[in-house]
Amino acid sequence: MLRRAALFAATALVALLPSSPAAAAPAGSAVPAAAHVTTFEGSNCPRDSLCLYRDYEFTGGGIALRAGDAAPWLGDLRFNDLMSSWSNDSGVVCHWTSDAYGGGDAHVMHDGYRVNVLPWENDTASAVYC
Repeated sequence: MLRRAALFAATALVALLPSSPAAAAPAGSAVPAAAHVTTFEGSNCPRDSLCLYRDYEFTGGGIALRAGDAAPWLGDLRFNDLMSSWSNDSGVVCHWTSDAYGGGDAHVMHDGYRVNVLPWENDTASAVYC
């Protein structure tokens, strides 16, 4: 219960932060609004969402974003360097980066795809943009 309360508080804080500068977004994308991220347990990804899972094979619970959301630093959501797999049913192409605020290696997350990240990319996601 305390964990959910802390995640909710972190999510509320992210919603109040200003958008990151245009240079921080992956190349070719506009800077999205602050994320309205939800959490989920197990494999229960909310409908029409991009879901980041703690474990391989889309398990372990995680966080969900919708089209237009961003999490410029997953540490604000206590999810920095925790993603092992993802599924994208948001209706848009999203991106994750290995460093906060769009820095580091950028990775495309195509709509309709489900991906276990490569072993050397496991637990390295620090930002997500939809």
